Amino acid sequence: MQVTVAASFFKKFDMLEKKAEDAIKDKVSEIVSDAVDLSPVDTGAFVESWQINPRGQTSSRARSSAGRTRLPEGAKQSKREQEKARLEGRFASFEIEDLSGLTLTNRAPHIKHMNENDRLRTGLSPSELQAVLRDRHR
Repeated sequence: MQVTVAASFFKKFDMLEKKAEDAIKDKVSEIVSDAVDLSPVDTGAFVESWQINPRGQTSSRARSSAGRTRLPEGAKQSKREQEKARLEGRFASFEIEDLSGLTLTNRAPHIKHMNENDRLRTGLSPSELQAVLRDRHR
């Protein structure tokens, strides 16, 4: 008895793998965009503190707003775009097939202060942002 598997069978697996990888990239890009777009921007420190890592890796970013001047309105969206590009570039450096998951963290030292002081808000508080991201991307 002999069973032959045609080359087209393996090509289909390659196509499925490519589609799955593209879907992962699209979803990560969507999560990064939402996190950055919904982030409050005053000095830029909070949005600069976002970090994406392979699951289990603990490197983080913590940019302080202390001593920084407020960004003019016209520079806030530019700061967001810059940080999205940084995060997406970092994700692009990962080998997707080796990932067991991802973490998106923000270790800005002033998060607690931002959560507790309504007058400092320029949008969602970090706690509200976390809840929105969790609900959108379960």
